[in-house]
Amino acid sequence: MGLMSPRTGTIALATALVAAGGCSLAWFEVPYGSTHYHPTYAVRLDTPGLAAGWADDVFIGKVTAREGVRRTDGDRLLWTTYRVEVQSALKGKVSGSVRVAQEGGDDPLRRQRIVVGEAPALLPGRTYLLATRVAPDGWHTAPSNFLPLELAPDKAGSDSGTDPSAEWREGVSHPVSQRDVHPSAVSRAADPAALYARARLD
Repeated sequence: MGLMSPRTGTIALATALVAAGGCSLAWFEVPYGSTHYHPTYAVRLDTPGLAAGWADDVFIGKVTAREGVRRTDGDRLLWTTYRVEVQSALKGKVSGSVRVAQEGGDDPLRRQRIVVGEAPALLPGRTYLLATRVAPDGWHTAPSNFLPLELAPDKAGSDSGTDPSAEWREGVSHPVSQRDVHPSAVSRAADPAALYARARLD
């Protein structure tokens, strides 16, 4: 017998099991493939000062759950959304439990894992320092050129010199402006508080 691909072999095995069992059903999950995108951005978010200059909010939050994947209405981009409990805000008016969205995720329709840029996916139970903008639909978006800073739980609220977020506090105090940064939805909104209210989950 010639060699067959893993996918073909899985399908053949499932077919054989169904045939052997009569009305029995064999269940299996087709594995996801991966597609990696490396977009080019007009702005940089690779230092605390640059990210703070771009962001509506810089905050420390604990990821309490991964919700799932969603698409934006206009550009059909895939985003993975998480519930995040805000522990402290360094910049902005973010508070409570909010929805944070990262670019990419597992597309259940195409069975593709979409990986955008180099930012690691957020993990439930972990605490991060995040720089985000509030989207009109109520998401706190973290684009793929922003790398979340994971914090140990005992460092998340610390103001000591050993606090890993100390550099970010300095960045918020001295944000760096960039020529190609577009105004955020919050800065353009007639009622910014309404955007923040839409983004809260509690």
